[in-house]
Amino acid sequence: FFFFQAEDGIRDVERSRGLGDVYKRQGINAEYMGFYSIRMDILNTENILLAAFGTLFTGTTIPLIKSLVKRGTKEGSGKDEVLSKERKLSIERKGSQHKEELEADTENKILEVETMWKGAENEEIPNPMVVQAGKPISERFLPTESCIPKGAFTLRDRQYTSEQQLLSAKRYKKAGPKTHLYYDPNKVKAAIVTCGGLCPGENVVIRELVMMLWYGYGVRDIYGVKYGYEGFYKIMKDKKDCFVKLVPDLPPNVKDIPKGTIAVKDIHNLGGTILGSSRGGFDAEKIANGLVKHGINQVYAIGGDGTHRGLLCLSKFFKKNKIEISLIGIPKTIDNDMPLLDKTFGFDTAVEVAMWAIQCADVEANSAEYGVGLVKVMGRQAGHIAMHASLANRDVNVCLLPEFPFDVYGPKGLLEHIIKRVKERHHCVIVAAEGSADGMRDVKLSAEVRKDPSGNIIPEDIGLFLKKELPKYAMKNHKLDITFKYIDPSYLLRAAPPNTSDKYLCAVLAEYAVHSGMAGYTNCTVGIMRTYSALIPFEHISQESASLVKYNDRNWQRLLQSTGQPPFINDASYKHAQF
Repeated sequence: FFFFQAEDGIRDVERSRGLGDVYKRQGINAEYMGFYSIRMDILNTENILLAAFGTLFTGTTIPLIKSLVKRGTKEGSGKDEVLSKERKLSIERKGSQHKEELEADTENKILEVETMWKGAENEEIPNPMVVQAGKPISERFLPTESCIPKGAFTLRDRQYTSEQQLLSAKRYKKAGPKTHLYYDPNKVKAAIVTCGGLCPGENVVIRELVMMLWYGYGVRDIYGVKYGYEGFYKIMKDKKDCFVKLVPDLPPNVKDIPKGTIAVKDIHNLGGTILGSSRGGFDAEKIANGLVKHGINQVYAIGGDGTHRGLLCLSKFFKKNKIEISLIGIPKTIDNDMPLLDKTFGFDTAVEVAMWAIQCADVEANSAEYGVGLVKVMGRQAGHIAMHASLANRDVNVCLLPEFPFDVYGPKGLLEHIIKRVKERHHCVIVAAEGSADGMRDVKLSAEVRKDPSGNIIPEDIGLFLKKELPKYAMKNHKLDITFKYIDPSYLLRAAPPNTSDKYLCAVLAEYAVHSGMAGYTNCTVGIMRTYSALIPFEHISQESASLVKYNDRNWQRLLQSTGQPPFINDASYKHAQF
């Protein structure tokens, strides 16, 4: 491995090396990144093996590495029992020198995030959550060390094969609390909106945005905008707009909730969104007019790729018309296909619900003489849910993803493989992502391309096609009477209340969003990148390609080992005929 320091902590990158390479290299050298050079010959055998087998010290801190050196020294023998003072001085001197070089080299490489500041960073408004010098520590505080220092960044990619590649890597500003604010909390009017399809955890994000604004920063004017983008300008039948007041809780003994007010304290256990949602409805001018009319100066938008494309357009409209409103995005999609991010909230819950449906399909398939159970899960262009649910279930025999084209007919096609398995094992469990119909090379279910109001392509239903075609094909060509059960839990996946891991992720993202908004950042989304927080400009999140499953993905290879399925390609010369 080599470790590198990004001011606020240590990040690690795995470099694959065999045991021979580790001995040949004779050390883990990180001097060039302002850290320590630790020679293998001062570490004990256990540590060498840990290094050889690729064990990562994820999030390791300097004290831990120091203790590792100390432990290796104590357990060593002969000349390696003690590091000489000269060696220690050399390490520290080289580390300091390279740290300065790194800071100078990377200062201009961190991707800038737009701010509301007109000049230098504002330091007139102290963060009320941070302990200020000379002030007593209260029950609720953040030590100064918890704030994100200037220049802290998160690296884009997970691994690098050369030091030069690492030094030229894209770096994103790290999200988190700042010691000083741009906005005076007493003058903030924040709006929260949820757009696009439903996703487990939206209510958690809404709740935590309100809680952090209210209790963390003392903001009292917080509004929810109902029914997505069109809620900024839509007038309801009762001639009222779609802005509702959001508060943490209502005072004790209040029987009637004030009209137009929603308490968010207990909404985190509910599926869906209390604000409602919709696709489409984007009109930059109408949205801007609605925001200006209500005096909003911060917008927190929860949505997926379509929502972020809208935010990018809105940010350009604001610049053109000199409208000073912060725009902060919170990425949302159960498909987990947002670019650059490790994971989006709702994904874990979707996988959990999908796995339960697969268990039911397995029971159905095993309860018939020649049974086939098929589960179709969400995944329009990315098959992450189907892949992870199949991996977790372990009883899936065929998994179809939109990323990988396949043949339905022919000796090596999908239908022949299913029939062969049913003949031999008397059952077959299939999991298909909703977009996998687009991968059928020899069948087109419709010549017409349908789209939803957000412009997303609506895929044809592969489950209905196989339900009709497989039994007919098996009887006609093999005289085999197949019992076919089709389960479509799609809307169960997105309407379910969030599980534990998604609740945690939602809370973290909401907190980062508020910290960033109050510090004056704008036109960016908050996300987790390589396990660290990051501020990603709308241009990057909107223009990058979706995160898709690749052939060399380790999880996909694990799944192929589990299912034993072939590529379902009749043409051996096809470039993806061999996995």
